[in-house]
Amino acid sequence: MWLARDVIGSYHAVKVVYRSTFHSSAPFEREFRGIQKFTPISRSHPGFVNILHVGLNHDAGYFYYIMEVGDDEVTGQRIEPDHYSPKNLARELSRQGKLPVETCLQLGLDLAATLEHLHQQELIHRDIKPSNIIFVNGVPKLADIGLVTDIAGTGRDVTYLGTEGYMAPEGPGSPASDVYSL
Repeated sequence: MWLARDVIGSYHAVKVVYRSTFHSSAPFEREFRGIQKFTPISRSHPGFVNILHVGLNHDAGYFYYIMEVGDDEVTGQRIEPDHYSPKNLARELSRQGKLPVETCLQLGLDLAATLEHLHQQELIHRDIKPSNIIFVNGVPKLADIGLVTDIAGTGRDVTYLGTEGYMAPEGPGSPASDVYSL
């Protein structure tokens, strides 16, 4: 993940995905399909990280996407590139040890509403975990959307993907697996 500034001074996050980092083309193509599916709806709910641009270079073997930048752990949206550390739920849990009950309830409600909207779009996330929940202007958002796919898809997109300890025992491909992870 890279931090970039555009010509008007706004900061954005940039993720570059290289084909060479995978043993085969299938995971690279799967992640690109996830970006293709998520980008059109990324601005349709306040709990989604906004995807601002996607680029692909077949010859060089990479694609990239530009998204809104997460809050800094200390300064929020006042980004200082030399000291930027993105705020996510995993870091908050590590820093605080545990969250107040009211915060947990609000996070649960916000993220459940976000998942409901994603599922209404006939998509699932497949990797809900604390490090994939970022904060933008204090709002929790689902990030790391490369594993997004169709609900009950078929073929190579319905594989056992995700993070151990957050995957539903029933397996992938259903909204229930995202709810389990949440």
